[in-house]
Amino acid sequence: MSSGENKKIMLVCSSGGHLLQLWSLSKPLWENYDRVWVSFKKSDAESLLKQEKIYWGHYPTNRDLKNLARNLVLAWKILRVEQPDCVISTGAGIAVPFLVLGKLLGAKSIYIESFARKSNISLTGRLVYYFVDNFFVQSEQLAERYNKAVYRGTIY
Repeated sequence: MSSGENKKIMLVCSSGGHLLQLWSLSKPLWENYDRVWVSFKKSDAESLLKQEKIYWGHYPTNRDLKNLARNLVLAWKILRVEQPDCVISTGAGIAVPFLVLGKLLGAKSIYIESFARKSNISLTGRLVYYFVDNFFVQSEQLAERYNKAVYRGTIY
């Protein structure tokens, strides 16, 4: 995506560190895009995203099949309404339904593995690895270990 003009992006992440990593990219990379966020209704997300269009996902997601199903339904509804050109996520579990369904509905899908991951990709990374268009890592070791992984430096 070379220009923000008339492009819509969906930024999906858990609250906490995943949100901070994605938020830290927001100004330099996609401030000119029409954007919508999906995260968890936690104090950090409410504070950081108070000026943004936001949808609230269901948590916890770590190996919680009930919330995975709820977020799958939520993703289907939001993706059909918002029709983003691209879905971008730093994880965690909430990323899976949005990236996979987004891809199936024709959106470009981008996953950015957590800064904390140095030698192995996360469970979320393993689940979306074969579906996403771009899989970015923040460790040269991961880029060497996983063929699809691309290292372009770190967020911080």
